Amino acid sequence: MLHDLGLTTNSSMVILFVTLLGIIVISLWFKKRKQKVSKIQSDKPKIESNREWTSFEFVQHLIKYPDTSDEDFVIMYENLLGEDTLEKNMQGYWKMQLVEDKITEEQFKKIKKAFNQRFKKIRKAVQAKEKSEDIAKWAVTNTDDDRNKDIKK
Repeated sequence: MLHDLGLTTNSSMVILFVTLLGIIVISLWFKKRKQKVSKIQSDKPKIESNREWTSFEFVQHLIKYPDTSDEDFVIMYENLLGEDTLEKNMQGYWKMQLVEDKITEEQFKKIKKAFNQRFKKIRKAVQAKEKSEDIAKWAVTNTDDDRNKDIKK
């Protein structure tokens, strides 16, 4: 077949070599790219269930890592130190961006609305988790007789 193309055995070896070299280069490129992607994903800090967070730290984490799961934010919210001043901290940060002309007034309003919706969602998830834990504790601590009394009331 190569003779039909006018290629000699030497040129077919060169073609084979170049093809294999190309395959090796492409596979190494994909491997390196995969490592970069996993490094970027590993840069996000792991949320420890016992770490305490201030409202300021909570907001900064949300700004820096907006793709953090709601479950992680629930853990963070449960370990919130002091008062819940999430909206105040968020507005302070974005107002500073507005003053420095890094965002427009319209962007500020959209960001404020998005953050407030996320805070509301996190708070609802925390409340739901607390209610389910209360129900589970009640079910474990009460006997069948106690449950029947509660039902009759």
